[in-house]
Amino acid sequence: MTISAVAIPPSAADVRAFADTPAEFFGHSWYAMQHLPAEELGALQLAALRMRFEQLRDAIPTLTAMAAEAGVTAIECLNDVVPLLFQHSVYKSYPVSLLVKNRFTALTRWLDRLTTHDLSAIDVSGCDSIDSWLDVLDAQTPLRVAHTSGTAGMMSFLPRGIGEWDQMFAAARCGLFQYSDPAGTGGRHDGEYFNLVWPLYRYGRSAIMRAPQMGLPHLLGSEERLHALRPGRMSSDSMFLAGRLRAAAARGEIDQLEINPALSVRKEQFEREQREMAETMPRFVDQIVERLRGERVWVLATWNVLYSIAEAALSKGISNVFAPDSLVSTGGGAKGAVVPNDWEQTVRTFTGVDHIQHMYVMSEITAMNKMCEHGRYHFEPWIIPFVLDPVEGSVLPREGEQTGRAAVFDLLASSYWGGYITGDEVSARFDACECGRTTPHLARRIERFSDKQGGDDKITCVASEDAHRAALEFLNERLA
Repeated sequence: MTISAVAIPPSAADVRAFADTPAEFFGHSWYAMQHLPAEELGALQLAALRMRFEQLRDAIPTLTAMAAEAGVTAIECLNDVVPLLFQHSVYKSYPVSLLVKNRFTALTRWLDRLTTHDLSAIDVSGCDSIDSWLDVLDAQTPLRVAHTSGTAGMMSFLPRGIGEWDQMFAAARCGLFQYSDPAGTGGRHDGEYFNLVWPLYRYGRSAIMRAPQMGLPHLLGSEERLHALRPGRMSSDSMFLAGRLRAAAARGEIDQLEINPALSVRKEQFEREQREMAETMPRFVDQIVERLRGERVWVLATWNVLYSIAEAALSKGISNVFAPDSLVSTGGGAKGAVVPNDWEQTVRTFTGVDHIQHMYVMSEITAMNKMCEHGRYHFEPWIIPFVLDPVEGSVLPREGEQTGRAAVFDLLASSYWGGYITGDEVSARFDACECGRTTPHLARRIERFSDKQGGDDKITCVASEDAHRAALEFLNERLA
Protein backbone atom coordinates (compact mmCIF):
# COMPACT_ATOMS: atom_id res chain seq x y z
CA MET A 1 0.00 0.00 0.00
CA THR A 2 1.23 3.52 -0.81
CA ILE A 3 1.10 6.05 2.01
CA SER A 4 0.65 9.67 1.02
CA ALA A 5 3.64 11.74 2.07
CA VAL A 6 3.22 14.27 4.85
CA ALA A 7 4.92 17.62 4.29
CA ILE A 8 7.68 18.64 6.70
CA PRO A 9 6.75 20.83 8.44
CA PRO A 10 3.16 19.55 8.20
CA SER A 11 0.33 21.91 7.35
CA ALA A 12 -1.96 23.18 10.10
CA ALA A 13 -4.84 21.24 8.52
CA ASP A 14 -2.85 17.99 8.59
CA VAL A 15 -1.89 18.56 12.21
CA ARG A 16 -5.49 19.13 13.29
CA ALA A 17 -6.73 16.09 11.36
CA PHE A 18 -3.93 13.88 12.72
CA ALA A 19 -4.69 14.81 16.34
CA ASP A 20 -8.48 15.23 16.22
CA THR A 21 -9.58 12.54 13.73
CA PRO A 22 -6.71 10.06 13.27
CA ALA A 23 -8.81 7.35 11.62
CA GLU A 24 -9.92 9.75 8.90
CA PHE A 25 -6.44 11.25 8.56
CA PHE A 26 -4.95 7.81 7.82
CA GLY A 27 -7.74 6.87 5.43
CA HIS A 28 -9.11 4.33 7.92
CA SER A 29 -6.04 2.19 7.21
CA TRP A 30 -4.30 0.44 10.05
CA TYR A 31 -1.32 -0.19 7.76
CA ALA A 32 -0.93 3.53 7.14
CA MET A 33 -1.12 4.23 10.88
CA GLN A 34 1.76 1.88 11.59
CA HIS A 35 4.03 2.55 8.59
CA LEU A 36 4.40 6.33 8.36
CA PRO A 37 8.11 7.19 7.91
CA ALA A 38 9.62 8.08 11.28
CA GLU A 39 10.65 11.60 10.23
CA GLU A 40 7.12 12.43 9.08
CA LEU A 41 5.55 10.91 12.20
CA GLY A 42 7.92 12.85 14.44
CA ALA A 43 7.10 16.12 12.68
CA LEU A 44 3.36 15.49 13.03
CA GLN A 45 3.67 14.57 16.69
CA LEU A 46 5.71 17.65 17.58
CA ALA A 47 3.36 20.00 15.73
CA ALA A 48 0.30 18.36 17.33
CA LEU A 49 1.91 18.52 20.77
CA ARG A 50 2.50 22.25 20.31
CA MET A 51 -1.11 22.66 19.22
CA ARG A 52 -2.48 20.82 22.27
CA PHE A 53 -0.30 22.82 24.65
CA GLU A 54 -1.42 26.10 23.10
CA GLN A 55 -5.08 25.00 23.19
CA LEU A 56 -5.11 23.66 26.74
CA ARG A 57 -2.49 25.63 28.70
CA ASP A 58 -4.99 28.31 29.75
CA ALA A 59 -8.12 26.14 29.44
CA ILE A 60 -7.37 23.49 32.08
CA PRO A 61 -6.78 25.17 35.45
CA THR A 62 -4.48 22.49 36.84
CA LEU A 63 -2.27 22.59 33.74
CA THR A 64 -2.15 26.38 33.98
CA ALA A 65 -0.82 26.16 37.52
CA MET A 66 1.63 23.41 36.62
CA ALA A 67 3.04 25.22 33.57
CA ALA A 68 3.47 28.42 35.56
CA GLU A 69 5.40 26.62 38.29
CA ALA A 70 7.57 24.76 35.75
CA GLY A 71 8.17 27.89 33.69
CA VAL A 72 7.09 26.17 30.47
CA THR A 73 5.70 28.68 27.98
CA ALA A 74 6.29 26.87 24.68
CA ILE A 75 7.06 23.42 23.26
CA GLU A 76 10.15 23.38 21.03
CA CYS A 77 10.87 19.64 21.15
CA LEU A 78 9.03 16.56 22.38
CA ASN A 79 10.98 16.42 25.65
CA ASP A 80 9.85 19.93 26.59
CA VAL A 81 6.52 18.48 27.70
CA VAL A 82 8.03 16.07 30.24
CA PRO A 83 7.87 18.54 33.20
CA LEU A 84 4.13 18.85 32.49
CA LEU A 85 3.25 15.16 32.43
CA PHE A 86 0.75 14.33 35.16
CA GLN A 87 1.90 11.70 37.63
CA HIS A 88 -0.48 8.77 37.83
CA SER A 89 -1.66 9.97 41.24
CA VAL A 90 -3.19 13.19 39.85
CA TYR A 91 -6.48 11.62 38.77
CA LYS A 92 -6.98 10.17 42.25
CA SER A 93 -5.59 13.09 44.25
CA TYR A 94 -8.93 14.12 45.79
CA PRO A 95 -9.44 13.52 49.54
CA VAL A 96 -11.02 10.08 49.92
CA SER A 97 -13.43 11.64 52.42
CA LEU A 98 -15.26 13.19 49.46
CA LEU A 99 -16.43 9.73 48.45
CA VAL A 100 -16.87 8.33 51.95
CA LYS A 101 -19.01 11.30 53.04
CA ASN A 102 -20.86 11.85 49.74
CA ARG A 103 -19.32 15.28 49.16
CA PHE A 104 -19.93 15.20 45.43
CA THR A 105 -20.19 18.97 45.01
CA ALA A 106 -16.57 19.23 46.15
CA LEU A 107 -15.59 16.26 43.97
CA THR A 108 -17.17 17.95 40.95
CA ARG A 109 -15.22 21.11 41.74
CA TRP A 110 -12.04 18.99 41.82
CA LEU A 111 -12.88 17.37 38.46
CA ASP A 112 -13.70 20.77 36.96
CA ARG A 113 -10.04 21.71 37.37
CA LEU A 114 -8.99 18.88 35.03
CA THR A 115 -11.23 19.51 32.02
CA THR A 116 -12.14 22.22 29.53
CA HIS A 117 -15.83 21.41 30.02
CA ASP A 118 -17.48 23.81 32.47
CA LEU A 119 -18.93 21.86 35.40
CA SER A 120 -19.54 24.85 37.66
CA ALA A 121 -23.32 24.92 37.12
CA ILE A 122 -23.87 21.17 37.55
CA ASP A 123 -25.97 20.46 40.65
CA VAL A 124 -24.92 17.20 42.31
CA SER A 125 -26.12 18.10 45.80
CA GLY A 126 -28.69 15.31 45.71
CA CYS A 127 -26.15 12.59 44.90
CA ASP A 128 -25.60 9.98 47.60
CA SER A 129 -23.33 7.57 45.74
CA ILE A 130 -20.65 7.43 43.05
CA ASP A 131 -23.20 5.83 40.74
CA SER A 132 -25.69 8.68 41.17
CA TRP A 133 -22.91 11.28 40.72
CA LEU A 134 -21.85 9.69 37.43
CA ASP A 135 -25.52 9.48 36.40
CA VAL A 136 -25.75 13.27 36.66
CA LEU A 137 -22.49 13.86 34.78
CA ASP A 138 -23.60 11.48 32.01
CA ALA A 139 -26.99 13.20 31.71
CA GLN A 140 -25.94 16.85 31.97
CA THR A 141 -22.43 17.13 30.51
CA PRO A 142 -20.44 16.03 27.44
CA LEU A 143 -18.26 13.94 29.77
CA ARG A 144 -18.27 10.18 30.03
CA VAL A 145 -15.95 9.90 33.02
CA ALA A 146 -13.84 6.75 33.10
CA HIS A 147 -12.65 5.46 36.45
CA THR A 148 -10.10 2.82 37.33
CA SER A 149 -10.89 -0.35 39.25
CA GLY A 150 -9.71 1.08 42.56
CA THR A 151 -7.83 -2.07 43.55
CA ALA A 152 -5.42 -0.03 45.68
CA GLY A 153 -8.26 1.64 47.56
CA MET A 154 -8.57 4.82 45.48
CA MET A 155 -10.31 5.33 42.14
CA SER A 156 -8.87 7.56 39.44
CA PHE A 157 -11.46 9.65 37.57
CA LEU A 158 -10.54 10.63 34.01
CA PRO A 159 -12.77 13.35 32.43
CA ARG A 160 -12.91 11.99 28.86
CA GLY A 161 -15.51 13.55 26.56
CA ILE A 162 -17.93 11.88 24.16
CA GLY A 163 -15.97 13.17 21.15
CA GLU A 164 -12.72 11.61 22.34
CA TRP A 165 -14.44 8.28 23.01
CA ASP A 166 -15.95 8.39 19.52
CA GLN A 167 -12.64 9.04 17.77
CA MET A 168 -10.93 6.41 19.92
CA PHE A 169 -13.23 3.68 18.62
CA ALA A 170 -13.28 5.00 15.05
CA ALA A 171 -9.51 4.43 15.10
CA ALA A 172 -9.79 1.17 17.04
CA ARG A 173 -12.00 -0.25 14.27
CA CYS A 174 -9.09 -0.01 11.82
CA GLY A 175 -6.69 -1.99 13.98
CA LEU A 176 -9.24 -4.53 15.17
CA PHE A 177 -10.90 -5.29 11.85
CA GLN A 178 -7.73 -5.34 9.77
CA TYR A 179 -5.37 -7.21 12.07
CA SER A 180 -5.62 -10.48 10.10
CA ASP A 181 -5.10 -8.78 6.73
CA PRO A 182 -1.34 -9.00 5.94
CA ALA A 183 -1.43 -5.61 4.21
CA GLY A 184 -3.65 -4.12 6.88
CA THR A 185 -5.77 -2.38 4.27
CA GLY A 186 -9.16 -3.84 5.08
CA GLY A 187 -10.25 -6.24 2.38
CA ARG A 188 -13.03 -8.70 2.99
CA HIS A 189 -14.01 -7.49 6.46
CA ASP A 190 -14.51 -3.82 5.61
CA GLY A 191 -18.06 -2.74 6.34
CA GLU A 192 -18.72 -5.70 8.63
CA TYR A 193 -19.46 -5.66 12.34
CA PHE A 194 -18.46 -8.01 15.11
CA ASN A 195 -20.55 -10.05 17.48
CA LEU A 196 -18.87 -9.19 20.78
CA VAL A 197 -18.55 -11.88 23.43
CA TRP A 198 -18.46 -9.76 26.60
CA PRO A 199 -18.13 -11.86 29.79
CA LEU A 200 -18.92 -8.94 32.08
CA TYR A 201 -21.79 -6.61 32.94
CA ARG A 202 -23.46 -4.90 30.01
CA TYR A 203 -22.84 -1.43 31.45
CA GLY A 204 -20.31 0.23 33.73
CA ARG A 205 -18.25 3.37 34.18
CA SER A 206 -14.71 2.01 34.47
CA ALA A 207 -12.64 2.52 31.32
CA ILE A 208 -13.05 -1.09 30.20
CA MET A 209 -16.75 -1.19 31.11
CA ARG A 210 -17.41 1.95 29.04
CA ALA A 211 -16.00 0.24 25.94
CA PRO A 212 -19.08 -1.64 24.63
CA GLN A 213 -21.40 1.36 24.86
CA MET A 214 -18.95 3.93 23.47
CA GLY A 215 -17.62 1.58 20.79
CA LEU A 216 -20.96 0.11 19.71
CA PRO A 217 -21.58 2.42 16.69
CA HIS A 218 -18.17 1.70 15.20
CA LEU A 219 -17.55 -1.92 16.15
CA LEU A 220 -20.88 -3.68 16.69
CA GLY A 221 -23.47 -1.69 14.80
CA SER A 222 -26.38 -2.77 16.99
CA GLU A 223 -27.23 -3.92 20.50
CA GLU A 224 -28.11 -7.39 19.19
CA ARG A 225 -24.44 -8.08 18.48
CA LEU A 226 -23.42 -7.52 22.10
CA HIS A 227 -23.52 -10.75 24.13
CA ALA A 228 -22.93 -9.86 27.79
CA LEU A 229 -22.61 -12.21 30.74
CA ARG A 230 -24.87 -10.06 32.92
CA PRO A 231 -27.48 -7.38 32.13
CA GLY A 232 -27.51 -4.13 34.05
CA ARG A 233 -24.62 -2.05 35.31
CA MET A 234 -21.55 -2.86 37.36
CA SER A 235 -21.79 -0.55 40.37
CA SER A 236 -18.92 1.92 40.73
CA ASP A 237 -19.68 2.12 44.45
CA SER A 238 -19.27 -1.63 44.77
CA MET A 239 -15.93 -1.49 42.96
CA PHE A 240 -14.74 1.35 45.18
CA LEU A 241 -15.79 -0.46 48.35
CA ALA A 242 -14.20 -3.73 47.24
CA GLY A 243 -10.94 -1.92 46.50
CA ARG A 244 -10.92 -0.17 49.89
CA LEU A 245 -11.60 -3.45 51.70
CA ARG A 246 -8.77 -5.22 49.85
CA ALA A 247 -6.33 -2.39 50.50
CA ALA A 248 -7.26 -2.19 54.20
CA ALA A 249 -6.96 -5.96 54.58
CA ALA A 250 -3.51 -5.88 52.98
CA ARG A 251 -2.44 -3.26 55.54
CA GLY A 252 -4.07 -5.12 58.43
CA GLU A 253 -6.36 -2.14 59.05
CA ILE A 254 -9.76 -3.45 58.07
CA ASP A 255 -11.21 -2.77 61.54
CA GLN A 256 -10.23 0.89 61.21
CA LEU A 257 -11.87 1.38 57.82
CA GLU A 258 -14.52 4.10 57.66
CA ILE A 259 -17.43 2.92 55.53
CA ASN A 260 -20.49 4.90 54.58
CA PRO A 261 -23.47 2.98 56.06
CA ALA A 262 -25.21 3.01 52.68
CA LEU A 263 -22.21 1.19 51.23
CA SER A 264 -22.59 -1.69 53.67
CA VAL A 265 -25.67 -2.69 51.67
CA ARG A 266 -23.62 -2.34 48.48
CA LYS A 267 -20.98 -4.65 49.95
CA GLU A 268 -23.53 -7.41 50.40
CA GLN A 269 -24.91 -6.72 46.93
CA PHE A 270 -21.41 -6.83 45.41
CA GLU A 271 -20.59 -10.14 47.09
CA ARG A 272 -23.89 -11.60 45.91
CA GLU A 273 -23.31 -10.38 42.36
CA GLN A 274 -19.82 -11.88 42.30
CA ARG A 275 -21.25 -15.25 43.31
CA GLU A 276 -24.00 -14.96 40.71
CA MET A 277 -21.48 -14.10 37.99
CA ALA A 278 -19.51 -17.25 38.78
CA GLU A 279 -22.70 -19.31 38.80
CA THR A 280 -23.87 -17.77 35.53
CA MET A 281 -20.65 -18.47 33.61
CA PRO A 282 -21.47 -22.09 32.56
CA ARG A 283 -24.88 -21.01 31.25
CA PHE A 284 -23.28 -18.07 29.44
CA VAL A 285 -20.84 -20.42 27.73
CA ASP A 286 -23.72 -22.63 26.58
CA GLN A 287 -25.59 -19.62 25.21
CA ILE A 288 -22.72 -18.21 23.16
CA VAL A 289 -21.91 -21.66 21.79
CA GLU A 290 -25.53 -22.12 20.73
CA ARG A 291 -25.88 -18.64 19.21
CA LEU A 292 -22.44 -18.05 17.73
CA ARG A 293 -20.85 -21.39 16.80
CA GLY A 294 -19.01 -20.99 13.52
CA GLU A 295 -19.48 -17.21 13.49
CA ARG A 296 -16.73 -14.61 13.24
CA VAL A 297 -16.74 -12.95 16.67
CA TRP A 298 -14.69 -10.66 18.86
CA VAL A 299 -13.92 -11.97 22.35
CA LEU A 300 -12.60 -9.23 24.65
CA ALA A 301 -11.54 -9.89 28.25
CA THR A 302 -8.57 -10.03 30.58
CA TRP A 303 -6.54 -13.24 30.50
CA ASN A 304 -8.04 -14.61 33.72
CA VAL A 305 -11.62 -14.25 32.45
CA LEU A 306 -10.72 -15.79 29.08
CA TYR A 307 -9.11 -18.70 30.88
CA SER A 308 -12.17 -19.23 33.11
CA ILE A 309 -14.50 -19.32 30.10
CA ALA A 310 -12.25 -21.70 28.19
CA GLU A 311 -11.91 -24.06 31.15
CA ALA A 312 -15.68 -24.10 31.67
CA ALA A 313 -16.24 -24.96 28.01
CA LEU A 314 -13.52 -27.58 27.72
CA SER A 315 -14.84 -29.33 30.85
CA LYS A 316 -18.01 -29.93 28.81
CA GLY A 317 -16.09 -31.12 25.77
CA ILE A 318 -16.76 -27.89 23.88
CA SER A 319 -13.93 -26.70 21.60
CA ASN A 320 -13.19 -24.93 18.29
CA VAL A 321 -16.34 -22.85 18.68
CA PHE A 322 -15.80 -19.80 16.47
CA ALA A 323 -14.67 -19.07 12.93
CA PRO A 324 -10.85 -19.23 12.74
CA ASP A 325 -10.60 -15.58 11.62
CA SER A 326 -12.33 -14.40 14.79
CA LEU A 327 -10.56 -11.96 17.07
CA VAL A 328 -9.55 -12.75 20.65
CA SER A 329 -8.17 -9.65 22.43
CA THR A 330 -6.71 -9.30 25.88
CA GLY A 331 -4.77 -6.77 27.88
CA GLY A 332 -3.93 -6.95 31.56
CA GLY A 333 -5.50 -9.23 34.11
CA ALA A 334 -6.03 -9.83 37.78
CA LYS A 335 -3.30 -7.99 39.68
CA GLY A 336 -1.07 -10.29 41.66
CA ALA A 337 -2.59 -13.45 40.18
CA VAL A 338 -0.37 -16.29 38.99
CA VAL A 339 -0.68 -16.75 35.23
CA PRO A 340 -1.00 -20.46 34.26
CA ASN A 341 1.53 -21.52 31.63
CA ASP A 342 -1.17 -23.11 29.48
CA TRP A 343 -3.73 -20.30 29.50
CA GLU A 344 -3.17 -19.22 25.89
CA GLN A 345 -3.34 -22.74 24.49
CA THR A 346 -6.46 -23.40 26.57
CA VAL A 347 -8.13 -20.33 25.05
CA ARG A 348 -7.02 -21.31 21.53
CA THR A 349 -8.46 -24.80 21.94
CA PHE A 350 -11.81 -23.46 23.11
CA THR A 351 -12.18 -20.66 20.57
CA GLY A 352 -10.61 -22.34 17.54
CA VAL A 353 -8.61 -19.14 16.97
CA ASP A 354 -4.84 -19.45 16.67
CA HIS A 355 -3.92 -15.79 17.16
CA ILE A 356 -4.53 -14.05 20.49
CA GLN A 357 -4.19 -10.30 20.13
CA HIS A 358 -2.30 -8.90 23.13
CA MET A 359 -2.64 -5.19 23.81
CA TYR A 360 -0.86 -2.71 26.07
CA VAL A 361 -3.77 -0.66 27.33
CA MET A 362 -4.46 1.67 30.21
CA SER A 363 -7.47 3.68 31.34
CA GLU A 364 -5.73 6.99 30.72
CA ILE A 365 -5.07 6.71 26.97
CA THR A 366 -7.22 6.27 23.86
CA ALA A 367 -5.21 3.55 22.12
CA MET A 368 -5.14 -0.23 22.02
CA ASN A 369 -1.42 -0.69 21.44
CA LYS A 370 -1.26 -4.13 19.86
CA MET A 371 1.51 -6.71 19.91
CA CYS A 372 3.13 -7.67 16.61
CA GLU A 373 4.31 -11.11 15.52
CA HIS A 374 7.73 -10.37 17.03
CA GLY A 375 6.30 -9.87 20.51
CA ARG A 376 6.50 -6.06 20.56
CA TYR A 377 3.70 -3.72 21.64
CA HIS A 378 3.38 -0.96 19.03
CA PHE A 379 2.09 2.46 20.05
CA GLU A 380 -0.57 4.04 17.91
CA PRO A 381 0.80 7.15 16.14
CA TRP A 382 -1.20 9.67 18.21
CA ILE A 383 0.51 8.36 21.37
CA ILE A 384 3.95 9.85 22.07
CA PRO A 385 5.89 7.53 24.40
CA PHE A 386 8.72 8.55 26.71
CA VAL A 387 11.00 6.47 28.92
CA LEU A 388 12.07 8.11 32.19
CA ASP A 389 15.00 7.20 34.39
CA PRO A 390 13.34 5.35 37.30
CA VAL A 391 15.64 6.95 39.89
CA GLU A 392 16.14 10.53 38.71
CA GLY A 393 13.04 10.88 36.54
CA SER A 394 15.00 12.41 33.66
CA VAL A 395 13.89 11.53 30.13
CA LEU A 396 16.05 8.91 28.40
CA PRO A 397 17.22 9.30 24.77
CA ARG A 398 14.82 8.31 22.00
CA GLU A 399 17.31 5.91 20.48
CA GLY A 400 18.39 2.30 20.94
CA GLU A 401 16.76 0.21 23.67
CA GLN A 402 15.79 2.14 26.79
CA THR A 403 14.50 0.63 30.03
CA GLY A 404 12.74 2.73 32.64
CA ARG A 405 9.40 4.23 33.59
CA ALA A 406 6.87 4.59 30.77
CA ALA A 407 5.25 7.97 30.19
CA VAL A 408 2.95 8.97 27.36
CA PHE A 409 1.26 11.91 25.72
CA ASP A 410 -2.11 11.16 24.12
CA LEU A 411 -2.64 13.67 21.31
CA LEU A 412 -6.28 12.65 20.84
CA ALA A 413 -7.12 14.15 24.25
CA SER A 414 -8.56 17.56 23.40
CA SER A 415 -10.63 18.40 26.50
CA TYR A 416 -8.22 17.09 29.16
CA TRP A 417 -4.43 16.95 29.39
CA GLY A 418 -3.02 13.89 27.64
CA GLY A 419 0.35 13.82 29.43
CA TYR A 420 0.69 10.95 31.88
CA ILE A 421 3.47 9.18 33.81
CA THR A 422 2.62 5.51 34.35
CA GLY A 423 3.53 3.05 37.06
CA ASP A 424 5.04 0.65 34.49
CA GLU A 425 8.64 -0.36 33.93
CA VAL A 426 9.16 -0.97 30.21
CA SER A 427 11.89 -1.55 27.64
CA ALA A 428 11.28 0.55 24.53
CA ARG A 429 12.78 1.00 21.10
CA PHE A 430 12.20 3.97 18.81
CA ASP A 431 13.57 2.50 15.57
CA ALA A 432 11.68 0.35 13.07
CA CYS A 433 10.66 -3.12 14.24
CA GLU A 434 11.51 -6.40 12.51
CA CYS A 435 7.82 -6.66 11.65
CA GLY A 436 8.10 -3.58 9.42
CA ARG A 437 6.10 -1.16 11.55
CA THR A 438 7.77 2.21 12.11
CA THR A 439 6.07 3.19 15.38
CA PRO A 440 7.88 3.03 18.76
CA HIS A 441 7.46 -0.33 20.46
CA LEU A 442 7.82 -2.06 23.83
CA ALA A 443 9.14 -5.46 24.85
CA ARG A 444 6.50 -7.89 26.06
CA ARG A 445 7.71 -7.94 29.67
CA ILE A 446 6.14 -5.05 31.56
CA GLU A 447 6.31 -4.77 35.34
CA ARG A 448 4.61 -2.52 37.86
CA PHE A 449 7.01 -0.50 40.01
CA SER A 450 4.65 -0.96 42.94
CA ASP A 451 5.08 -4.75 42.65
CA LYS A 452 8.85 -4.37 42.65
CA GLN A 453 8.83 -1.93 45.58
CA GLY A 454 6.53 -3.73 47.98
CA GLY A 455 3.36 -1.87 47.03
CA ASP A 456 4.86 1.64 47.05
CA ASP A 457 5.53 3.62 43.88
CA LYS A 458 7.02 7.04 44.45
CA ILE A 459 7.71 8.83 41.17
CA THR A 460 10.87 10.93 41.18
CA CYS A 461 11.16 13.55 38.47
CA VAL A 462 13.60 16.37 39.15
CA ALA A 463 12.24 18.41 36.25
CA SER A 464 8.64 18.32 37.42
CA GLU A 465 8.56 17.75 41.19
CA ASP A 466 7.72 21.36 42.08
CA ALA A 467 5.24 21.62 39.22
CA HIS A 468 3.54 18.40 40.28
CA ARG A 469 3.31 19.62 43.87
CA ALA A 470 1.79 22.89 42.65
CA ALA A 471 -0.75 20.96 40.58
CA LEU A 472 -1.85 18.85 43.55
CA GLU A 473 -2.10 21.88 45.82
CA PHE A 474 -4.24 23.68 43.26
CA LEU A 475 -6.45 20.64 42.63
CA ASN A 476 -7.22 20.20 46.31
CA GLU A 477 -7.49 23.84 47.33
CA ARG A 478 -10.56 24.35 49.55
CA LEU A 479 -11.83 20.79 49.05
CA ALA A 480 -11.07 18.99 52.33
